[in-house]
Amino acid sequence: MTKTLFIFDIDDTLTKSAAIHIQAFIESLHELGVKKMDTNFGEYLHHTDSYVSKTIYEKELWQTFTEQVKAQFEKLLSNKMAEEEIIEIPGASHFIKEVRKNKSIAVCFATGSLRRPAIQKLQSIGVKFDDQLLVASDRLLKRESIVKKAIADAKAFYQVDSFERIISIGDGPWDLKVAQNLGLEFVGIGLKNKERLIDNGCAKHFDDFTTISPVQLLD
Repeated sequence: MTKTLFIFDIDDTLTKSAAIHIQAFIESLHELGVKKMDTNFGEYLHHTDSYVSKTIYEKELWQTFTEQVKAQFEKLLSNKMAEEEIIEIPGASHFIKEVRKNKSIAVCFATGSLRRPAIQKLQSIGVKFDDQLLVASDRLLKRESIVKKAIADAKAFYQVDSFERIISIGDGPWDLKVAQNLGLEFVGIGLKNKERLIDNGCAKHFDDFTTISPVQLLD
């Protein structure tokens, strides 16, 4: 029986893609007519593509960030990401394969990225997934909402009423904050934000996936 849910962030958690994504994000907004922007993206109210792009576009151009504009932006972003080589965080794809061998663990993905680029990133490192188990920021501005929907969709997919444990796995302070706000367990990954995560209450952290097994995260 499925008892535990692992929720994976993607950028710089599973794929080395945050810097690539940010550059493509900036270039795509420029192509839409945005001349300047605050690129300290971690300080925006919600750390999602949908929220940040909407906020910048509407502030700088005084125009509504319509669904049509968002679709155009997502296409630009996706095309630029496709030009780059995206590699995995060491051990990530193998770790997910090992997780899937454990029938007591369910897996889903929750990302602040728009959907098309998120799919590209997972495909680039050979991670297969069901569409229902990937929740991106296309229709949701808040990371809390994205994670909540990922949990709800995972319950429906795995046909369970609840999970005994839910473990969020991410690289950023925003991932940790969401987990804390929602009362979820959290595991930090990566070196970039390691000290900041630990300082803010991350009790379990690993530099990458090469030295850990799914069972260790259940200890």
